[in-house]
Amino acid sequence: MFHSKTALALLSSAALLLALPALAQDKHEIYTLLPNSALSGVIDPAMPDRSAINKALPTTPRDPADKLVIGWTEITLGNPWFVSVIDTAKAKADEYGYELDVQVADGDPAKTSAHIDAFIAKGVDVIVMDPTDLAAAAADAQRAVDAGIPVIALGTVPDDSPIVTTVLFNPYGNGFEAGRFVAQHYGPDTPITAAAILGTVGNSTSESRVNGLITGIIYERSEQLGLGLSKEDAMLAGFNKFQELKTGGSFDYPEAKFSTVSMGVGFWTEEGGLDAAEDILTAHGGDLNIILAENDFMGMGALRAIENQGYKGKIAVANAADGFRVALDLVKSGDMLVTGLCSGSHTGEGVMQLIHQIFDQGFDAGNLPLGSYYPSQIVTGQNADDFIDPDTANPFFRYSVPAFKSIPDLRG
Repeated sequence: MFHSKTALALLSSAALLLALPALAQDKHEIYTLLPNSALSGVIDPAMPDRSAINKALPTTPRDPADKLVIGWTEITLGNPWFVSVIDTAKAKADEYGYELDVQVADGDPAKTSAHIDAFIAKGVDVIVMDPTDLAAAAADAQRAVDAGIPVIALGTVPDDSPIVTTVLFNPYGNGFEAGRFVAQHYGPDTPITAAAILGTVGNSTSESRVNGLITGIIYERSEQLGLGLSKEDAMLAGFNKFQELKTGGSFDYPEAKFSTVSMGVGFWTEEGGLDAAEDILTAHGGDLNIILAENDFMGMGALRAIENQGYKGKIAVANAADGFRVALDLVKSGDMLVTGLCSGSHTGEGVMQLIHQIFDQGFDAGNLPLGSYYPSQIVTGQNADDFIDPDTANPFFRYSVPAFKSIPDLRG
């Protein structure tokens, strides 16, 4: 089995100063709010350099005769998205000749921590972690790195920690692009009266996707109506409106001809989306022209509720994620307005590609950002055919995992 440790790099205060962008002190207020549960995917242009953080990365090439052993703790396998993560990871492990030890935490942070400790005792070469609790995940990663084992996260960015990076699609960015499309669909003259359905309040992916949807609408409306908001201004305005929605259940932005009258919780499932949408439609159905859903399953539940209550053709549904094949077909047919790309298969593939690049190809992963977000993309009726895979065995969309970029690359 292959083991490697890196010494903690020393960096002078002068070098730290040189690494910071010259105008960091002038950053927009939206970036001062980071990290925030509603802003996962927002990239700070003055993000700090991470090259001085010990991540236990290998310093010498791996002996091909030693099989690489990966310890993988997954948050759940009770959802097709997560199943696709592991199925793809196993296939890539077979392709690369790696040993993959998968454990499932069932949403319990204590189980995740126990898995990490077991992997440390086993002496695996690298740990992959889908965080169940952000603070606990950071502490778990620190223990692993202290034992000389690098950690890669996926799905949700943990608190500041010595992980190599987190592999994930962009929750906020996909929501933002979907929101822009919503505003483009309605045009500048039609008021947008929305309701929102998210998985649960407090979850960073949920909040960031819905905040992104709201912000994208605000930004595009500013462009349409000449409100003069920069992208960062719109991001701050959207963030503040999302906070109003969280705390008060609604908000109104008359200058943008945009209001959200209700928010429901759907726990990421079709049945949850159906239940939430039924309650929303009972109270506000006559006022709405769109439901903003965090993911495809809740969006499909909302479509069922809309049809059941006689609002088909009157109320649209826009999703921030995930791009399941069934949702792509609904977008192509016009039954669903838009969805964002967030494939479990390509998340698992990205993790395995990164491990392969680090251990077998000499890739320098010492200064990757805490979150390595895939570029934001959406699927609409106009481009659905570009993403629908002729191979019906693919539960998601056609996609190529992008290259991982260092912090200097992202700043540049």
